[in-house]
Amino acid sequence: MKEWSSKWNPFNSDKLMAHVYKWKQIKRGKKIPAPVLVTVDPTNVCNLHCKWCNADFIQKQNQNSLSKKTLRDIADFIKKWGVESVCIAGGGEPTLNPHTSDFINRCSKNGIKIGIVTNGTLIDKHLESLKKCTWVGVSIDAGTPKTYKKLKGADKFNQVIKNIIKLNKVQKGELFKPGQGHGVSYKYLLHPGNIKDVFKAAKIAKQIGCRNLHIRPFGEPWDKIGKVEDKFSYSDIKEFREQLIKARKLEDKNFRVFGITHKFDGDFRRKNDFKNCYAIFMTGVFSPPSSKGNFDYGMCCDRRGDKNLTLKDLTKPKQVKSFWGSKNHWKVFDKIKVKECPRCTYQPHNQIFEKVILEDNTTYEFI
Repeated sequence: MKEWSSKWNPFNSDKLMAHVYKWKQIKRGKKIPAPVLVTVDPTNVCNLHCKWCNADFIQKQNQNSLSKKTLRDIADFIKKWGVESVCIAGGGEPTLNPHTSDFINRCSKNGIKIGIVTNGTLIDKHLESLKKCTWVGVSIDAGTPKTYKKLKGADKFNQVIKNIIKLNKVQKGELFKPGQGHGVSYKYLLHPGNIKDVFKAAKIAKQIGCRNLHIRPFGEPWDKIGKVEDKFSYSDIKEFREQLIKARKLEDKNFRVFGITHKFDGDFRRKNDFKNCYAIFMTGVFSPPSSKGNFDYGMCCDRRGDKNLTLKDLTKPKQVKSFWGSKNHWKVFDKIKVKECPRCTYQPHNQIFEKVILEDNTTYEFI
């Protein structure tokens, strides 16, 4: 299945080859460079109830948010550490934390690139800060109010569309620079319940000024592997292909449609085609504290809330730097069983490390 009409786009994992020279320093007993990107979850609170939510496990146990001071400390720490970009996401809806805009402003001031994944219900409350982001991904996952309400548990489709229109009218700042990697992305988590809406979503996305429609299949949460009843049938996948072909006819120089499936097998099931998880040395997640600390630090965005991959109740961001590349960090690496993981966001990272760095299958030094 063709994923894009041009390979020069932000969803092509081949871009990760740019980090080979940094990742080749990941060695046991050696100093490991700071990650290029970290994720920050401002809150674990959410105002929707998406059918596929991979964070309901966290929300039931931890309704905390990061404080304004902690967010500022993280923004200043990652600058000094050498991190280049931050993805603001969650455990919850990031814009529900009233200090998220302050965090965006602080990161922007520090020269950190920013992207945010949001459900879009509160975009209108954060317009001035959002224009400083490189990209804003709005998880809509539907092309009609009926489908939206059915899958997301609230009647907010029209509200979100209006908010995107407001944001796209700003037309100032980092967000509106040229290039497919900038701008507002209409996010679409593909599910058996929304496949017939893909073309409708594409028409709306283009009409309201989104830079792209980004589609990928939903995956099983790490704590529910083998227990999720929703599966893609052969007819579902066939319908998706037909919808994608129709949607691609809407493309022009300002709008693209991406059907990203390379992290799944042909039936849209998990395909973790690598032996070990080196990605825990490439990125990480700052999230709300479990109880008395200022924040938690997770080693995998796909396994948020997994106690085996989380440093709980930390008080200072520099504690993460002390852990980074330490014997304890490598102990976590040794214990990870890839077969127990859900669909892996970082599959391409791990494949590149094993096939390009460890095995040298591409002789990348020869241009």
